Amino acid sequence: MEWVYLVNPKAGKLSIKQKEKVISQINPDKHEDIIFTKNSEESSSLARYYMERKVLVIACGGDGMINLIAQQAIETSSVIGILPFGRGNDFARSLGINSMMQAIDNLKQDKVTECRYLDVKFSNNSKIALTCAGVGLLSEAAFRASKIPFLKGSFLYAVSALICFINLKNHKYAVTINEKKRTQEALILAGAAAPYTGGGMFIAPDATKRKSELNLLYANGLKRFDAVKLLIKVFSGSHIKHPAVTNTHTKSFKIEATSSDKWSSIVSGDGEYLGDLPVQISLGRKPLKVLNA
Repeated sequence: MEWVYLVNPKAGKLSIKQKEKVISQINPDKHEDIIFTKNSEESSSLARYYMERKVLVIACGGDGMINLIAQQAIETSSVIGILPFGRGNDFARSLGINSMMQAIDNLKQDKVTECRYLDVKFSNNSKIALTCAGVGLLSEAAFRASKIPFLKGSFLYAVSALICFINLKNHKYAVTINEKKRTQEALILAGAAAPYTGGGMFIAPDATKRKSELNLLYANGLKRFDAVKLLIKVFSGSHIKHPAVTNTHTKSFKIEATSSDKWSSIVSGDGEYLGDLPVQISLGRKPLKVLNA
């Protein structure tokens, strides 16, 4: 099978030449196309083009880039490979890929893993999230993080979250779980298919505990100081033991806005802005196949 590498040239801290050097280590005896894409639209369209021609697409970038290519893989029932060139790399981390050498070895092994992900459905479109999707503090932090190009990883998201604390608000949402609707005040409200988000935050230690359900987490209204302490606990996963945190599982849930505050309506996934409320989040049903030993 032919391979093609679709690369986000702006992802992470490696230069274009350094990214080319990494890719050259995978199949040094083969001539394979390396394409540095200009934008998300081109990444998606090229991924679709090659998948329809049975070419193996290797997504080279951060969680956002991998998300774009994964969506095409799901729709075309294709297998993809990943090279985590991004700042956060939470999807790779959730697959147990903790170094570039490990990612390279996985591609050489040619073994396929079926991965969990989230279907994120808005009023007029649908998207996916490979790790976590929701509203509240982390969504606002992800949006702010996208505007800070000189930091990376968990430190970037921590800084963004701390900025959010300056104008900290606990928003109220209309949440429907198992066909029961209620009003919920929350600092964070999110569904998770994988354990990590925010560049290494261990937000959902129980994400894969139930095969057919996603992990639903939310933190009830907290004052600023208590919220900061809770954020620190997220890096170790110990936040799920906090009395203000609800950690449960469900097949799907719906979130609706109850206020006009712009920050309360932002829905993010994989560190990217996905859309605005209302949203229905569920575990993806079609398989996502990824090369992973």
